Amino acid sequence: MNASDSRLFGRLLNIAGVVVVSILLVVQGPLMHRPAWAWALAGIAMLGWLARELVPAASPWFVVSCLVSLAAASLVVTPTSVLGYIAGIVCLAALIASPRWPLALGLSAAGGSAVVVGIGTLVFTADLPTTLGAFVGLTVAILVGISRRQARVGVARERALLEERARTAALAERSRIARDIHDVLAHSLGGLVLQLDAVEALLESGKTAEAAGRVTAARALAAEGLDEARRAVDALRDPDAAADLAGAIEQLVATHRSIGGSAVLSSTGTPSPLADDAAGALRRAAQEVLSNARRHAPGQPTALSLEWGVDSVTLTATTPFADDVDGRPSSDGGGRGLAGLRERMESLGGSARWAVREGAFVVTAQVPLNEVPT
Repeated sequence: MNASDSRLFGRLLNIAGVVVVSILLVVQGPLMHRPAWAWALAGIAMLGWLARELVPAASPWFVVSCLVSLAAASLVVTPTSVLGYIAGIVCLAALIASPRWPLALGLSAAGGSAVVVGIGTLVFTADLPTTLGAFVGLTVAILVGISRRQARVGVARERALLEERARTAALAERSRIARDIHDVLAHSLGGLVLQLDAVEALLESGKTAEAAGRVTAARALAAEGLDEARRAVDALRDPDAAADLAGAIEQLVATHRSIGGSAVLSSTGTPSPLADDAAGALRRAAQEVLSNARRHAPGQPTALSLEWGVDSVTLTATTPFADDVDGRPSSDGGGRGLAGLRERMESLGGSARWAVREGAFVVTAQVPLNEVPT
């Protein structure tokens, strides 16, 4: 039964309760020997019960109908032998159970009802079973109302938590997609800009043959960038696809060499299966390193190494500074690429670091093997 069906069933059940209690009041005749005001108050209690079911719980009329029904029912406890009090305690339970209204309001109404019932039992000299029945009903209404209120608050909190988790997951996914787009564009378009700048310089110098070679390299880089974009889309469609990490990085190295760069890849340890997100993160790390090498240290060799450990795999990339940098890195690592690299690694339970070591810029990216399925 879904929430809508449950609400409809509860509403029909309460309407049926109004009808049944009204019939019992007439058939059992507890009002036959009482004045007209008792009939009127019992009728008001029933109408308040019915009105509570016909107005939204968020409406002020919901509170008004509950309080009117409770007040009228409290006055006719003894004349109706507690039967007329049913409408009031049902409305009281509903008022306390609604998180939309302060709990103090319902408890105050319950206290006021208890006072009225107590005074009524003295005025009408009610017998002990009638008095006990009224106070037991009042206690049950309070306990049931508080229990239902806590359950509804718990459900609302759980729903809010699920919604917050969904928003967090959506933001994380958007961040991951943004990092992938940045990596693809920075790698391919950044390389194209460098190649086209070189082509322009060669054409101005009349070196058309060398310029043609650079155009060919630029075309290869553009094709490689398109393939990388397709891989990024495939990873979004199928995040559990298998990935050949060493092969993917070797392809990046080959592209880097084809456009005039210098890079080598080595591997130590025994390779282990990696999920596509972990392999993709390390592939993006290699891509970022090579792209930075072309921009900031042209002509310098980049050494990449994959180290397969027992519980993690580490990619280390070392690029010497360009001759005109005077021993200082041309990038302080504060760009979007390295920041995105760190975010990506940390989202997988790994890490990313970069530092200056002996005249070279060293980037280390690591993902744990035990964080991904094998």
